[in-house]
Amino acid sequence: MRNLVLVYFLFILSFTSCQTKAPTFGDLLATSLDQKLFKDFDSIAYFNAIQIELKNKNSHLFNPRWMSEIADSSRGFTWIHNQLLTGGTDTLLHYLEKSDEHGVNPSIFHTEEIRKALNRLQSKEITELNEAYTILAKIELLSSDALVAYLNILENGLVNPKKLYGRYFVGHNRYTLKKAKQVLDSTLNVAQIAREAQPKNGFYKKFQQLLIAGNLSKENRTDVLMSMERLRWMGQDFPDKYVFVNIPEMKLRMIEDGAIKQIMNVCVGETENKAFSKTGQNHETPMMSGTLDRMQVNPVWNIPKSIVKKELLNSVRANPGYLESRNMVVYNLKGQIVDPYTINWQADSVENFKFKQNPGFDNSLGNIKFIFANPYAIYLHDTPAKQKFKASNRALSHGCVRVEDPASLASFLVNNEKEAAKIATEIKDSINNSRWVKMKTGIPVFLSYYTTWLDENNKIEQFPDIYGYDDRLRLAMKKYLN
Repeated sequence: MRNLVLVYFLFILSFTSCQTKAPTFGDLLATSLDQKLFKDFDSIAYFNAIQIELKNKNSHLFNPRWMSEIADSSRGFTWIHNQLLTGGTDTLLHYLEKSDEHGVNPSIFHTEEIRKALNRLQSKEITELNEAYTILAKIELLSSDALVAYLNILENGLVNPKKLYGRYFVGHNRYTLKKAKQVLDSTLNVAQIAREAQPKNGFYKKFQQLLIAGNLSKENRTDVLMSMERLRWMGQDFPDKYVFVNIPEMKLRMIEDGAIKQIMNVCVGETENKAFSKTGQNHETPMMSGTLDRMQVNPVWNIPKSIVKKELLNSVRANPGYLESRNMVVYNLKGQIVDPYTINWQADSVENFKFKQNPGFDNSLGNIKFIFANPYAIYLHDTPAKQKFKASNRALSHGCVRVEDPASLASFLVNNEKEAAKIATEIKDSINNSRWVKMKTGIPVFLSYYTTWLDENNKIEQFPDIYGYDDRLRLAMKKYLN
């Protein structure tokens, strides 16, 4: 193909220097491919060939509807006109055929068909234009479909996590028809766009090195591929300073400049209900991310409605004194604090009352909670139940993350010795006065789900699939893997 590119530019140069009539696309093909029959290239006949190929290949395309709409648009496909004679197809095949370095089977990108059609085109054995149109249409259609799919996979993953899990709350923007059209426009630089799509995440690259080295067992290989897929969903590298909670491991890491400052146990959501349920009855800690930008020392716990309906009301109906014994107060529909002994707890309206637990040693949030903005009422917090951190299975919360060493986490977040010491004292003394601490610089937090991860020495670590997420992902990925 390098020779074709050279011929193409020499041909253009000769027409320009002689100031003759500009060459047709058929002229360019005839000269570049050294086959005179292409001089009679007919755009309408070629368009018809594309429509035929769309029907023939429909079930094999990643995005048949997108390809049909692009073919029917005013601009239509641009691959043959802009990539065939400038080496774009060869460049694309180079990247597609190396997709096994990402654990993805190259054949899903039509690599064999594209290569075969390209070789036939260059063979100088084509004797009929109809065959030429068919071959060009195959290259046009399959290359366009393959490039869009390849970029979407590397930038966003093989599968859409939001379709797999009801509690995947990370933003996830997959390719759209509009994006596909933008990619396939006439300014497309295949080498640049394919290179930029390569995942930049440091952990992804480490897993990729293990994959390429080829020393993984079949089981470990699949586990590594699932972690790589989850990192593709993330679509970015980790920042310089962040908090990382790996839900299956039930641990939290504080990381700065690539170094782990501390690891602590955490308690995550319990697993009594069916995983990936969208009914709201499940308690798994969701996969999500955000920015920890404030904390409340000696917090007030605004008890979620779900806990009120499922748990608290049963206790109060049996004994109205339960609220006082737990340092809790109740607000009626007017927002007024009411005496629990004056309430008809059998009335339906009490389900809409609001309940709070005041600061104190027995507050369910402990002596501090760490907030990051999200609409799901998920946060990190202390707990009075310290003994739970010694358990091997620490999946027992209602979804929030309980941290073992809140004072150390607070110190890491505020990055101010004086403020950190003050917070540590308040936590230790369990002062009843509640106050907010707003950080000057928010710190990213990631609540993630990796049953396979890497330790500080880049050795594989594996953790129990506490929510049963792996089977679902493994099945969804199966058809794409080599």
